[in-house]
Amino acid sequence: MRLVSILKKCTTPLAIAVLLGSSNVNAAELSPGVTDSTIKIGITGPLTGPVAVVGGVAEGIRARIEQANSKGGVKMGDGKTRKIDLIIEDDGLDPQRTLANVRKMVEKDQVFALVGTAATPNNLAIGRYITQKKVPNIFMYSGVVSLNAPKWEVGFVPSFSTEADSFAEYLKANKPNAKVAFLYLNTETGQTFMKAFDRAIDGSAVKVIERQPVTSQDPTVETQLNTLKASGADTLVIIAAPRQGGEAIRFQSESGWKPLTLVTNLSSAYPVLQSVGLDNAKGIITSDFLKPIISDKPSGDEGIDRYLSAIAAAKVNFNFANTIGQTGYAIGDSLIQALEKLKNPTREELIKAVQNMDGWKNPLLLDGITMTTKEGSDIFPIEALQLYQFDGQKYVPLGDLLHFEGKTKE
Repeated sequence: MRLVSILKKCTTPLAIAVLLGSSNVNAAELSPGVTDSTIKIGITGPLTGPVAVVGGVAEGIRARIEQANSKGGVKMGDGKTRKIDLIIEDDGLDPQRTLANVRKMVEKDQVFALVGTAATPNNLAIGRYITQKKVPNIFMYSGVVSLNAPKWEVGFVPSFSTEADSFAEYLKANKPNAKVAFLYLNTETGQTFMKAFDRAIDGSAVKVIERQPVTSQDPTVETQLNTLKASGADTLVIIAAPRQGGEAIRFQSESGWKPLTLVTNLSSAYPVLQSVGLDNAKGIITSDFLKPIISDKPSGDEGIDRYLSAIAAAKVNFNFANTIGQTGYAIGDSLIQALEKLKNPTREELIKAVQNMDGWKNPLLLDGITMTTKEGSDIFPIEALQLYQFDGQKYVPLGDLLHFEGKTKE
């Protein structure tokens, strides 16, 4: 109606044509999923199935978004405050279901962007599609960031190669003659980790003497573990889904093997250790980039206390100590920071913002860790890790932060 009334006041055909042309340009610049009061964001993840624990990412994001919405929404860079309309779909960690979910959210639900997509194969499955549709897939829960849609993707968790570098640095300094056995996820995840680890130990006395593959669907990995034990290795590196990783933690303790065991962040969450027995996990080493949260009582740390308040209000289905859920909350916070910076709420502006982060802070990141990216040269937001050793009750820091800023190769 407003446009009609303005047109009535225009006295020449030229003026009307100019006005209509301007209106069309503005309309063309708008991205789907955005109104003056809402912005629609999509998540797909394994809410059910054998790896439903990874669904904690979606739950953590939801907790942070509901926290923001309860305060009126997010004040974006264009001056408008919008509530986030979150759409969450279950894919059971099946890549084809992930693609089907993303198609639905993009074409039917008209989401502005995707956030927190879990697992490397699942992000690979949607790469071509999101490139075609020009939909940002940001803050992925995958340590393999160089997938097949680099223009439209940005990860969140450190690259698996960064974690491999941290493990290699520890062994070269503390067990320089280690004989290493790998239980590895037989996807790009495991391949990326092992390639980086092999590169990092090149020229040292650390040797890999056995490797056994595993999938997230394997009902048991006992055969692989027996093979690794028989190899004579004195060091075990576990890069597996939480259930299989937990089985390996139990095996290395109860079988009498007891190697030095390094477990990737993927399967070292406290609930995993609880499920296999805390005594069995005593002595394992892992890495993390988040602040340790060992109690659901107020801590005095503003970021942790805000997280605890959010997950209580959202009634999430994970324990407060679950690092997967914590990661989801941290991803949700980074999403909000990105939206706050958008002077033009377009998909292009969003992907540009997250590909050019300049030391962004996050309430759950360890002190000394910030998020930095540089379009065209550095696509890895977090390139620092802290090593921890489990003492039977809690994780204890080992040494100082390890920084790899600008050094991540893949």
